[in-house]
Amino acid sequence: MFDRRLWPYIDWVLITLVSLISVVGFASVYSASLSYGVETIYFKRQVLWFFVGLVVLAGTTVVDYRNLGKLSLVLHGLVIVLLVLTLLYGTGGPGSRVERWLKIGPIFLQPSEFVKFSLVLYLAHFFRDSRRVGDLGIKDVLWPVFLTLLPFVLILKQPDLGTAGVLLFVFAPVIFLVGLRPKIIGLVAGLAVILAPFAWFYVLKPYQRGRIMTLLNPELDPLGKGYHIIQSKIAVGSGGIWGKGYLQGTQAHLNFLPARHTDFIFSVFSEEWGFIGAAALVLLYVFLVLWCLKDIGRTKDRSGTVLVLGVTAILTSQILINIGMVIGLLPVVGIPLPFMSYGGSAMISHMIGIGLIVNVRMHQAEIAATSPTFGS
Repeated sequence: MFDRRLWPYIDWVLITLVSLISVVGFASVYSASLSYGVETIYFKRQVLWFFVGLVVLAGTTVVDYRNLGKLSLVLHGLVIVLLVLTLLYGTGGPGSRVERWLKIGPIFLQPSEFVKFSLVLYLAHFFRDSRRVGDLGIKDVLWPVFLTLLPFVLILKQPDLGTAGVLLFVFAPVIFLVGLRPKIIGLVAGLAVILAPFAWFYVLKPYQRGRIMTLLNPELDPLGKGYHIIQSKIAVGSGGIWGKGYLQGTQAHLNFLPARHTDFIFSVFSEEWGFIGAAALVLLYVFLVLWCLKDIGRTKDRSGTVLVLGVTAILTSQILINIGMVIGLLPVVGIPLPFMSYGGSAMISHMIGIGLIVNVRMHQAEIAATSPTFGS
């Protein structure tokens, strides 16, 4: 049960930031869905998933994160099984033809959204006793590397290059934190460069290579591979300084902008609220990320440090990739904007991540009294 003595340590600022961004997301989802004729359905569902997410967030804080870590391998294994089932029996989600979802009754579940957080929870538990910075060898990380690459490959086969890439964005800072030997890091980086041509021709699918090439010059195929980027950039740019006004965006409401309630929700928001609104939203995200990291240097427990860093890396990578994608700086990949894009799996999984950070913060008083200083 929840220890009431920890109540004063709940991070209400973090929860408030998440709630503010989510409310902005509600309004944007409603606006983006107007041309579908089902705006109230998507809006109501998003609000429902938000409150379900808050309940899940609260539930995540009930059990000490160190005890959750003891179950992390089982949880990660369960999500990997769901990824396998998705490859075998997956279906396209609402508005998508790509088979990344498991349909359970009326609910569409996207396991790839949850595997990021089960991986972070396991990495935090696995490296909980690692204290000798810069002294870990290959043998020390073989198992976590395997448990990262296995879902990476399964997600890549869906295919979902964006979410698969997030797993690597999460794993990299964790490895730096726990102290892999610099020579090994250099070796891995060198191998990545050597294997890059192989990955380009034999791992990436033709349409994925096309998206990357289109990034350099989308006008080469304006009605095909370049369509998404061109329309998104038009939407963002046409908002000007102050925007066209709420519910007044033409790119979204006239059906020019694809996936506007999910992957391109930032384009909808920018068209309606302009540069000022977009900048304010970005500042909210910056504040969210910085607030997530505010106590990371003072965390006295290694598993708590890894957990906070890993969850923050997930949020940061998705924010950067999504916004970079819609303004034409990165290839178009299926990455939702945290707490803004429509989707139950994304909302609930991100709430789990926030709940884990709140969990770590809540137990700092106990950790300070029972654990040695981090890095000693």
